[in-house]
Amino acid sequence: MTEQLFDVFLAHNSVDKPQVRAIATKLRERGLKPWLDEEQIPPGKSFQEEIQKAIPQIKSAAIIIGVTGLGKWQIQELRSLMNLFVNRDIPVIPVLLPGVNKIPDNLVFLQELNWVNFENIDDTKAFYNLQWGITQVKPELHSKTVQLTAEEWFNLGYNKGQSGDYQGAIGDFNQAIQFKPDYADAYHNRGVAKDSLGDYQGALADFNQAIKIKPDFQTYHSRGQAKYALGDKQGAIADYNQAIKIKPDFAFSYITRGVAKDSLGDYQGAIADYNQAIKSQPDFQTYYRRGKAKYALGDKQGAIADFNQAIKIKPDFASSYITRGIAKKNLGDKQGAINDYNQAAQLYSQQGNMEMYLKVLDNIKNLEK
Repeated sequence: MTEQLFDVFLAHNSVDKPQVRAIATKLRERGLKPWLDEEQIPPGKSFQEEIQKAIPQIKSAAIIIGVTGLGKWQIQELRSLMNLFVNRDIPVIPVLLPGVNKIPDNLVFLQELNWVNFENIDDTKAFYNLQWGITQVKPELHSKTVQLTAEEWFNLGYNKGQSGDYQGAIGDFNQAIQFKPDYADAYHNRGVAKDSLGDYQGALADFNQAIKIKPDFQTYHSRGQAKYALGDKQGAIADYNQAIKIKPDFAFSYITRGVAKDSLGDYQGAIADYNQAIKSQPDFQTYYRRGKAKYALGDKQGAIADFNQAIKIKPDFASSYITRGIAKKNLGDKQGAINDYNQAAQLYSQQGNMEMYLKVLDNIKNLEK
């Protein structure tokens, strides 16, 4: 069996050589052994022949894509690497250099792979993910024995937040902010963790600080949610307005702004927001909310049409049957209402929600009198 001498093969366009050298250096600092053509191919040797010799000796491959795209040598390497990927099940990692935001459309097979995106050539998070891809083992960050960077503390906090350890996440974001006081993303994510723990005032303070440093649609949106939770619905709407101004296609801000308007009795405004959200993200809950807003305005047929759509998308969402049944009852369709209540009761029973199951049975009994 051929000995695997290199952790990662760095396939790249020669015009990106300075950045690729920097990546190779950083990988060595992390204890990895990259294969880089200029270090392994002696003068007078064929690039293609030496590359073909090297490929069986690698554990993984990074396809590095810069702003000028793939070079002719890189395209040839890619064919061999993808054959290896299939035959030997080795990781092939698309790596996007600074200035590249997506994999080129002509590389469809790479688009199916999880890629690493460098915001800058010293991007700690990108190197963390690249090492993870090369070794297929999540790198350990030993905070007791290693001086972590702000970005590494942020990564620790982010991962803890994703796993539900919000207190641990807050502690790590505190460390990130201590090392980098203008770290807007750390304030934002610490605010999200506090929000998840019900500390809405603490979350609000963090979102305020993040917005001072870097006004961002996600932070405005998050602050809007914290304000709504504190009962400041107008303030929430103002923040959702800002989020939408920055990112007009962010459907979630339309949904939450619609919910805030709905709670203030502005059903027409809520419907307009739900309409906008449905254009880009048709979702059962948005149809359900729009149906309730239409019902509140007296448009019972329109409400039923929306509840139908919600049920079509998510047939096990019992609340849609309840609200559709109410609308049918008020239109004089007693049997239609009973049928919907029976369906809801069956779903509540299957889902173990006995309180709602019994309530719906009482509604059915009242209708059948």
